[in-house]
Amino acid sequence: MFFVASKILSVVLEPLLHPYLLLLAAGLMRVMKRRRAMRLFIGGAILLPLAYGFLPLSQWPLRHLENAYEIPQLEGQKIDGIIVLGGHTGSSWVSQTRNQAQQSRAADRFTKGIALHLANPESLLIFSGYSSSLNPRGWREADIARKLVEEIGVNGTNILYEATSRNTYENAVNSLSIAVPQPGQRWLLVTSASHMPRAMGSFAAAGWTDIIAYPVDYVTATSNNGIFSLSAGPGTVRNWLHEYVGLVVYWATGRSTVLFP
Repeated sequence: MFFVASKILSVVLEPLLHPYLLLLAAGLMRVMKRRRAMRLFIGGAILLPLAYGFLPLSQWPLRHLENAYEIPQLEGQKIDGIIVLGGHTGSSWVSQTRNQAQQSRAADRFTKGIALHLANPESLLIFSGYSSSLNPRGWREADIARKLVEEIGVNGTNILYEATSRNTYENAVNSLSIAVPQPGQRWLLVTSASHMPRAMGSFAAAGWTDIIAYPVDYVTATSNNGIFSLSAGPGTVRNWLHEYVGLVVYWATGRSTVLFP
């Protein structure tokens, strides 16, 4: 039920839908003969996408999320394990029908996880994820990760695949049951920088409080990427809306110990 509700909520949070919702409200106001409110909703439908494209405004909340955890300095430190969260794969159905493992914009999760594992060949690498789709079709995320590992020729002896998780909290619970970390071990959590606060909160809620955040897949620079972009702005807003609402929902339902970073 929680998973289905989260998918419905994600539709409502889609920035490209918001102008249409405002136009729908304007139509309702016209039926109710409330012309002033109708004009306000029409104006909002026009101005809101433009506001999303104003990058300093749309990127600041995302930059705040991405700055929550710094990239750790690991030189000379023994790493016992690495967990890479799903979300880096492309279309599961395309991957299966084309028989070729696809990756998404978040592919840095996979590549950095592999790089960290190669730098620490004795470490255990876990790829966690089944699918975040409401009606999954095609290969599982873990299957795609396995295919990619095979294609690039990485020794899979110390690589495991957790292939049942549908969301971040399940990633945490299921990965913990596979890894069984021992006292004093050093484990890294690899996921997108904007997703890291919710992921760390979920792992803490699952009982794993000493895992080390290794953020990747940054979208924002340390300063403004520009002034205006009608194409980049809505995507940035989509990202931080999803994460901030996710933080609130996860915290309210006990799936995360973190409300805001």
